[in-house]
Amino acid sequence: MNEQQFGIEIKVLREKKRLSARDLASAVGLSPSQISRLESGQRRMDAVLLSKIARALDVHPSHFFGGFDDLLPAPREIAPESEGLKDRPVLVSSAPSQLGRLIRAERRRRHMTAEELAQRIGKGKAYVQDLESARTDLVTGEVLTKIAKVLKLDPDHLLEAQRNEIRDLRRSLRRLERAHTERTLGDLETSGVGVSKRGLPLVEGPDGGLPTLFDKGVPEGRIVDYLHVPGLRIQNGFAVVWRGEAMRSASAPSFEPGDLLVFNGDRDARHQELVLAVLEGQSLFRRLFLDAKGRVRLQPLNLDFPPQVVDREEVQELFPLGAHLHAL
Repeated sequence: MNEQQFGIEIKVLREKKRLSARDLASAVGLSPSQISRLESGQRRMDAVLLSKIARALDVHPSHFFGGFDDLLPAPREIAPESEGLKDRPVLVSSAPSQLGRLIRAERRRRHMTAEELAQRIGKGKAYVQDLESARTDLVTGEVLTKIAKVLKLDPDHLLEAQRNEIRDLRRSLRRLERAHTERTLGDLETSGVGVSKRGLPLVEGPDGGLPTLFDKGVPEGRIVDYLHVPGLRIQNGFAVVWRGEAMRSASAPSFEPGDLLVFNGDRDARHQELVLAVLEGQSLFRRLFLDAKGRVRLQPLNLDFPPQVVDREEVQELFPLGAHLHAL
């Protein structure tokens, strides 16, 4: 993680614990303004401060390197990116980005200074230092191509490293939004015992429709609210608002725009069940038909809409329908 990602993760954990910036500052010996700078990526993290923050947030320091285990075997030692670098681990004062780490490791392996690399790509020394320490904005394809040529790297390797950083940052931002929502929505007081109970998230995709991105079975989208359905025994599920005409039928079941659909993440979908099928770039609510040849037919209930037939490998996720709540 770079400083910005560290800051986002700290804010996510702090808000999940319902701590104010002042509370966290008091626990780790900083001022609230320093915590604000830390969470916005404007303050560097060191091992001592990381340990204090992890203790205050009830996590192990290694939590902040989650998802980077193949790149960061220890908080301060960067693993080699290829067989050619295995004899020379790089020690850094803070955790740079994947792209910055890759460039720094290859530059040092070639016994090249930051100033020499900067001259050969037409930039200043400070630019290279900022790039390697994750203090720059996105790097253009033209600059990455120049760096790859100087360091004799595959340009696609550098581009993919930057794409990974963008994906990680987007995931962190979604987690931050989710933490904000969880702090303010969805608590239900259980009658007589004063215990809060969390409902299932009501999620919408980027366009306001069905979510299309999932991380280990969890939808990545905006949480509108939390849904409480008495008697519904689903631990890992989510709800959506149905907005289409493809599942309207003259007989039951029939689904109207505005109906709430609850999908079950606790079990696998079965033949002929109503499911949310997640394909590349789209999600479909349909009846599921499986055949012996490994094909999947996703059948609308509205016969004016055609079915979609795909190979099983094209289906990323299948969630069976767990409940249907009619719009008033």
